[in-house]
Amino acid sequence: MPRLKPDEIIALVDQQQADTQLLRTRMESDYSLYRLDKFLDLDPTTGEPVEGFANYTSNAPRTFANKVISWLVQAELLLRVPHLSQGGHAGEMDNAKERFAIGCLRAADERLVRMLQPRLKSQLAFHTSVRGGMVGGRCLLVKRQDGSTYVDITPWDPLHIYWSLGRDGLDWVCYMVKKAPSQIRAEYGVTIPGGQNGTDPEQHGVAVYDFYDAEINRVVIEGKELKKPTRHGSPRVPAYMVAVGNAPLIQSTKVSGTIQDMGESIYEASRGTYEQGNLMKSVMLELVARARKQGITVRSRDGRKTLAENPYVQGAEISLAEGEEVKPLGLMEMARETGAFMGIVSGEEQRATLPFTAYGEVQFQLSGYAINTLRQGIESILQTRLQAMEDIYLQVVNLLHDQYLDGAFEPMRLSGRDSHRAYFSEQISPEVLRDTCDYRVKLVSQLPQDDMTRVSMAQMLREGPTPLVDDLHIRDDYLGLQDSEQVEQAIRLQLAERALPEASLYTLMVAAETQGRRDLAAIYFKELMGLVQQKMVASGMMPPTPEGPGPGGPTARPEVLPNVALGVPPSPAQSTPGPQVPPGTLRPGAQGEDMRARLQALGLVPP
Repeated sequence: MPRLKPDEIIALVDQQQADTQLLRTRMESDYSLYRLDKFLDLDPTTGEPVEGFANYTSNAPRTFANKVISWLVQAELLLRVPHLSQGGHAGEMDNAKERFAIGCLRAADERLVRMLQPRLKSQLAFHTSVRGGMVGGRCLLVKRQDGSTYVDITPWDPLHIYWSLGRDGLDWVCYMVKKAPSQIRAEYGVTIPGGQNGTDPEQHGVAVYDFYDAEINRVVIEGKELKKPTRHGSPRVPAYMVAVGNAPLIQSTKVSGTIQDMGESIYEASRGTYEQGNLMKSVMLELVARARKQGITVRSRDGRKTLAENPYVQGAEISLAEGEEVKPLGLMEMARETGAFMGIVSGEEQRATLPFTAYGEVQFQLSGYAINTLRQGIESILQTRLQAMEDIYLQVVNLLHDQYLDGAFEPMRLSGRDSHRAYFSEQISPEVLRDTCDYRVKLVSQLPQDDMTRVSMAQMLREGPTPLVDDLHIRDDYLGLQDSEQVEQAIRLQLAERALPEASLYTLMVAAETQGRRDLAAIYFKELMGLVQQKMVASGMMPPTPEGPGPGGPTARPEVLPNVALGVPPSPAQSTPGPQVPPGTLRPGAQGEDMRARLQALGLVPP
């Protein structure tokens, strides 16, 4: 797109803000629900708050949102690069691509924490749940002055994101927020003189436009440029954006303002029920408050008498003349239909949000069917948020990968835990990541489920001479394991350690040696050598020992045995004197020799 001037950027943002104002108004009202802003009973005729009555504000919107956010944060991120089954590049290149993405995400989280912000997943969970709309942010690899590289993944508040779509996606994106002049001076070294439009910039802030297109990044304010056009180094707009939810942008001939239905928050079906619930609870709170201080009537001859004392203070004395009287008005009662109506509203609120059992309010043990039903109800709320976060992570890792392959960055040293849950810290060069397979991203929620039923079903499917389903599908679909292939490899390794007697002895020997129990390791080493020798003799790979394999077993032929084995003493001329060493020196192979050196010499322990 052509290079835009600062005033043209501001004009584009202002126009897009006007076009999407209904969406942004809805975001603000949802955030007001989350903040538990005080409920106000509005007069239906004037629209003004009704004064003089108690108001009750439920905490349900906040607890509901926090529960959903916690589930999203606890969801496990599975980031994989599948290998080609035949031909193509080496599988280690795909593993390096996995470690590159995992290391970059970890480095980005560390940077966000240093900037006193929540981690990436936490911010995405909040924005997809409470804000909705178009969730996005900046994603860049940035070079420092010393040539090193850091990962900049900065989530943006969806309320202040402005964008335009082109033929292949984002044409440009702008993040507009207000900043104090002192903050602008610290970030960009520019001093803002005076005020803007007669307002105090220190108090009201200055609108700062952080603009990105496919080539450059520039930062402007009204009438001034804070950052000159600078190439950002990304092959496309360095920002990720996802519309939350399943509802697309609809054009209707009967309904206007459908932009606010795009990217709904978790409050899409519960806003009205929260308002009705607060209204009924406010009425009940008012009646309960009146029980503490009822209305009274004061009767006097001229009707002008008032009480100087508070009649509800304990021990209060009221002076009355003849013919004067003070009486309470009596308590007001709720309508008989109030309880039934509150039950209807409460039921609709639960169907629109989460049932009470999701918060641990369980008076009895749930059956497997009840747990599965509860899980399905929760997944209907989480699924669209999980899908949005998966799409965001996929955009992020692809942007980082494409920027890294540009060749402008030195090899990065990254660390973290790979897909095999093994810690790594290595330097990954761009050349290793070329011509590799594509990323696959999956977020797996950790929801309550009936474990006993799943295990029983999986076991039944494997029984019999011909299983109904293969093990991979059983682990994926019935047990719900997050990485079936890794579990399969671990099971095969476990079988390899236990299938053969010598493998079991070797595993126990190495474990004892690793823990420093060389005496135990020596015992298992002796048993292992004896077992290996027996198998080699049985297979004919070596001659039998003079003692033979044991009582009743085969022995060696006498003509091949040495004189010592037949009871003939050795000839002094033919006997070997042994090693010429000082007295008291241990013989080779004695217990004083380093056990690890012996194992390494036999090839049983790697050097």
